[in-house]
Amino acid sequence: MKSITLIARLLLGFIFLVFGSDYFFHFIDKIVSFPDIGDKANNYLGAFAATGYFFPILKSIEIVCGVLLLINRYAAFIAVVVFPITLNIFLFDAFMAPSLLYMGGGMMILNVILLYAYRRSYSSILASKP
Repeated sequence: MKSITLIARLLLGFIFLVFGSDYFFHFIDKIVSFPDIGDKANNYLGAFAATGYFFPILKSIEIVCGVLLLINRYAAFIAVVVFPITLNIFLFDAFMAPSLLYMGGGMMILNVILLYAYRRSYSSILASKP
């Protein structure tokens, strides 16, 4: 289980670091081309982009969390922090961009592996009485 946890942590950290950094430096489009996600998904993303703050904050969080996962600092905490992000990516891919479901599904699997691997770390916060 240790090697699976290590691989999941490194892969998830790498994904968050790379895609978070791509928002600021725009390098992925030069390497990989993704399929068209359609108008519905583009409108959804456009609404978040129009706020002016959502993506810079989100991508900054992704970069910090990606680095912390890669260097194995606060990994149990970071697995919880990135779960809502991962869940939203998965649900976005499932409902609005099915052509990218492999990406969101893979991230969800990696995140669940980490949550399971660090489950003992959560026992005190999941206690019914403090």
